[in-house]
Amino acid sequence: MRKFLVTAVFAFVTIAMLAPPVLAQAPAPKVTITGLIDQVTSASANVQDSSFGRTSDREWYATTRFRPDIVFEVGRTKAVLGLEIDLTYGQTTGCSGGPGKVATSGSCAPLAGTNSIYPNQHAGNTADAGLNTDVTGVIEIKWAYTEFDLTGKDSFLPMIPVPTVARLGLQPFAGLANYKVAYANGDFAGVSAVTTFAPNLKTNLAYVFVEDELAGGDRGAAGAKNTRGNDFAIIISPEYTVFKGLDVKPLYSFFYAEGATSGSARRSAADVHIVGGTTAGAAAFGAASNPNGAPAFHENRHTFGADASWRMGPWGLDPTVYYQWGTRDVEAIDIDGKTKRLETKMSSWLFDAIGSYQLGPLLLEARGVYSTGNKARDNLSRKIYYFEPLDLDTSYYATWTSILGLGVDYKSGCSAGTQGMCTNVGYDRYGRAQFGARATYALTPALSGWVAVNPTWTAEKVDTNTSAARTHITGPIEGDSRYIGTESSIGFTWKFAPNVAFDWSGAYLAAGKALDTSELLNNVLVKRKADDAYLTSARLRLSF
Repeated sequence: MRKFLVTAVFAFVTIAMLAPPVLAQAPAPKVTITGLIDQVTSASANVQDSSFGRTSDREWYATTRFRPDIVFEVGRTKAVLGLEIDLTYGQTTGCSGGPGKVATSGSCAPLAGTNSIYPNQHAGNTADAGLNTDVTGVIEIKWAYTEFDLTGKDSFLPMIPVPTVARLGLQPFAGLANYKVAYANGDFAGVSAVTTFAPNLKTNLAYVFVEDELAGGDRGAAGAKNTRGNDFAIIISPEYTVFKGLDVKPLYSFFYAEGATSGSARRSAADVHIVGGTTAGAAAFGAASNPNGAPAFHENRHTFGADASWRMGPWGLDPTVYYQWGTRDVEAIDIDGKTKRLETKMSSWLFDAIGSYQLGPLLLEARGVYSTGNKARDNLSRKIYYFEPLDLDTSYYATWTSILGLGVDYKSGCSAGTQGMCTNVGYDRYGRAQFGARATYALTPALSGWVAVNPTWTAEKVDTNTSAARTHITGPIEGDSRYIGTESSIGFTWKFAPNVAFDWSGAYLAAGKALDTSELLNNVLVKRKADDAYLTSARLRLSF
């Protein structure tokens, strides 16, 4: 034993003596800043409120976004801090410009459905900037993660030969799940790892903390617990280059939730068969007194499929196919008016394909989307046939449309009246069927123009005896129309200086009957025919 200890001490001293030269050879730290600053203005009519039947919403506004990413590097290890500031030009309410200026009157309550700290902001903005522009407390933290070598040479686990790059903290989904925005996009807090087995094969793994239960939230009587529950998602996505030009990314993801959960991960669809009237409210999960629902109500959701990218000469094809299944516990209303706990069965499909052809400076593209949905009369406490992504960050079908999705102005588009078509793929419970065509012509390397048309339907007929939120008002529950409308748009990009681009677009939505709504006036059902809408936007972007 003594001989062993002497040997061990000698080895330790030897290593310690060698350590200073090794440390002295460490690479010098490096700090870089990249990002962008946008100045955007938009004018619109019949786009901003939740009803295409009410046409009084017209506006012309301007906004700015500053988005710097600060990267701290030492060799191959790095830490990234991503910040974001979103401000509207001019004071828009009596609350002035930020949390340090917010008045104490009741008029300063936040506007429902936005991430603003006070009212009357577009969802992408945090505050406004009036005279003197002394805006306080509006810096958002988007990313705060550490990236390091987990396995491979000179890594945390060097005994494992294949290289793995891991990230811990607040980070982007990027390509962890899909090539195009279809299942997971935006940002999350959690752990990810990308392992490269061969030049043509790697795997992407991620554990996503959706909501967490801390010790203070799980105490008290069952009805008084204010816990968020433990909600998480797991993503497993290999990536394989079959041959040059063809890449395939299969996906399996498991999402688990207790009680109510993030609105990004679960659609709120109105239904008279569910306690509380929606699929996402706290009452639907057995605890109307708890804003988070009861954690004993569980959801187990599985998503399986593949995304692919194929290029052969001037031709391109980007198909996506996902199937989703699972179960969800809800508090339902029986035919006799009593409530009972039921297990909802989930089963849905998403098909999304883009085909392209490059003919010199002309790029021709076509896109088809089909997502299953529920009929108007379906009981959503028993079966759900609409597809629910983990998080699309309002970016589904972005750049193809500006009113039904997001375009040049990524804060003013994606109309509230389109019932989550850029956040949850389908229109309300009814699914989606869409065909898009786009042509882009590059006049010069710095100047290109485009034109697009996108007729859109739902997979199942929409019940228009409902409010703008698709809450049933009166009469039989039955579908009336599938036609959402046709959005036509034009635009151009002019890169007039290094790292500077000017973008402009104009979009017009010829509204279909599926966007019609109803309301009760003096106990009389009044139908409101959906009117057309337009949106024109301009953006100046400096990238650095």
